[in-house]
Amino acid sequence: MAPFSFLTAAAVFVGRSLSSVCARTPVRPSDIRLFPETKLVDIIRKIAQQWRTLSPEEKKPFQEASVQAMKQFKVDFQKYQAQLTPAQLQQQAMERRQRMAKRKAIRKKRELTVLGKPKRPRSPFNIFMSEHFQEARGTSTQAKMKSLLEDWRNLFSHQKQVYIQLAEDDKIRYKNEIKSWEDHMADIGREDLIREQTRPRKKKVPAVKDTKKTQVVKKTSPSRRSKAATKTKSAKTVKKGPSKK
Repeated sequence: MAPFSFLTAAAVFVGRSLSSVCARTPVRPSDIRLFPETKLVDIIRKIAQQWRTLSPEEKKPFQEASVQAMKQFKVDFQKYQAQLTPAQLQQQAMERRQRMAKRKAIRKKRELTVLGKPKRPRSPFNIFMSEHFQEARGTSTQAKMKSLLEDWRNLFSHQKQVYIQLAEDDKIRYKNEIKSWEDHMADIGREDLIREQTRPRKKKVPAVKDTKKTQVVKKTSPSRRSKAATKTKSAKTVKKGPSKK
């Protein structure tokens, strides 16, 4: 089993504070009988606020404990890695990449929500399901969705047409909202969030062609020059012919 990660100094402080609270009470701090108006989350939040008010000297013991835990974690993790086979290491790396991709997608979704990106248009079945989900048959969500799918398939075409028209109206709503949202993203310098097909295309600057033609001078090699000179001499000798006495 892989070793657990080490705790930060603040987490060590919160853990020790919670342990001291639990030691003073016979039950958990979140028990309703002892804390009718306080939840465990609220207690942790108050302890975290206490951590912020501590001086550097008061934080030092918890920081040292965190550093020691980090060193021990590195030793334990190296021992754990040494026991794994190459296939297990490859599987571990793949799982890590998947977790990182999932976290990245969650962070991007939160960012888009904060920036107010419009919701995508709903399908006719989604609109039908949202209207009849509460009265659907079944106790679980999966059972209700299954029964709603059966009801949707049993609807007549004129009954489905109502939801098809609502879906078309929702498409128009999304088209208008996403256009104004992308214009706003372009104004604030977030072109990376704009859809690729709607991004403004950069104008290509035409390349300036050089109208001057370069003259290529053919250079003859010395061997060719000597051959040409020999040919001209032989031609002159043939033309002169035998001399008269």
